[in-house]
Amino acid sequence: MIAAVMVGLFLVLMFAGFPIAYAMALSAVVALLVDGQVPILLLAQQFYAALDNFSLLAVPLFILAGELMNTGGITERLVGFTRALLGHVRGGLAHANILTNMFMAAISGSAAADAAAIGSMMIPAMKRDGYRAEFAVAVTSSAALMGPIIPPSIVAVIYGSITNVSIGGLLLAGAVPGVLAGFGMMVVAYFMSARHGGKASPRATFREFLVATWRVIPAAIMPAIILGGIVSGAFTPTEAAGVAAFYGFCYGIVAGKFTPRGLYHLFGNAASVSASVLVTLAGAGLFGWVLARAGTAEVALQALAAITDNPKVALVIILMFLLFLGGLVETVPAMILSVPVLQPIAKSFHYDPVHFGCLVLMTLVLGAVMPPTGIVAMICCRIGGVTFASTLKLLAPFVIWWFALILVVAFVPQIALWLPSIML
Repeated sequence: MIAAVMVGLFLVLMFAGFPIAYAMALSAVVALLVDGQVPILLLAQQFYAALDNFSLLAVPLFILAGELMNTGGITERLVGFTRALLGHVRGGLAHANILTNMFMAAISGSAAADAAAIGSMMIPAMKRDGYRAEFAVAVTSSAALMGPIIPPSIVAVIYGSITNVSIGGLLLAGAVPGVLAGFGMMVVAYFMSARHGGKASPRATFREFLVATWRVIPAAIMPAIILGGIVSGAFTPTEAAGVAAFYGFCYGIVAGKFTPRGLYHLFGNAASVSASVLVTLAGAGLFGWVLARAGTAEVALQALAAITDNPKVALVIILMFLLFLGGLVETVPAMILSVPVLQPIAKSFHYDPVHFGCLVLMTLVLGAVMPPTGIVAMICCRIGGVTFASTLKLLAPFVIWWFALILVVAFVPQIALWLPSIML
């Protein structure tokens, strides 16, 4: 009863336009007041407890590192390198877009940040080169989904902090699926580009390629520091985030990209984004606590057991539910909403926790380009000056590839578990 009241009120508030963090927190508060069996002081305690985790310190640090690297000019260098490498292929700018997102994913860990940073450069460039605007938006938004999958990943840190699953394992588990997603999207873009304005650019000279490669080396050092430090045990994922932020700061200083005013705005923007993520996490934590207290996980497990006792069929049902939820709610709150319910189910079916976590993240992230919210697609649509509805048809092939890959990873766990098994 209490869970039904809370979920119903949450949906009403969300569709009324409330920020999702406030919608979750307020609906949880009202549900507990209606229930009347929990002291009101516990609300503040649970709100704080959702953030009382050392691993979550990595979230603002990774966000800051991404801001520092973007402002420091790394994005421009990545774009220049990928254009020199692939610009001469049919649909070259589309391939360069995807490859830039792949490299950027190893730096920022955020789909929305990558969509904004790379989209602001690549979407206008693709339009100038004759690509259809909707195609440029579809390529950019679907490629940005690699951000939270390829390590470092902000959502992997959050997932690991709330489930006690190895954060290092989750980070490494996303590497192979993320790279496969990128190469698959390049194949899709190759066949689509001819119908949507794609053409080959002049081949870069050997000297231009060498210059572009030399300029991009600082970007390649950062993921090497992060993953190398975590795998070697030199530092934890949280400490890795701090090292990444320090490296980004030093790089920007050496490159002469920072000014006092620019740094003020950069740190302010990083603080604003971090606060938004963490407040959402706290509100979602309170919401998830009420769901868990109401026994929602047990009810869901019984309902799923009534449908099937086959672990593979159950996994497909879970993935379909997550895809629907990811299209309705942003990734972080969707994860907090679903994980308290799904974790007992995963244990009952004996799913590997790292493998299951990787699947949850991949599926929820895919929802970021799905209606009705599609936050990443919306960002790219604003940059490209097109509507979300007009882009859906061109997004469909990329979404199909993403979900097909998710199913392959679901039934071939070693794709995700191979790297953690040999590195950790």
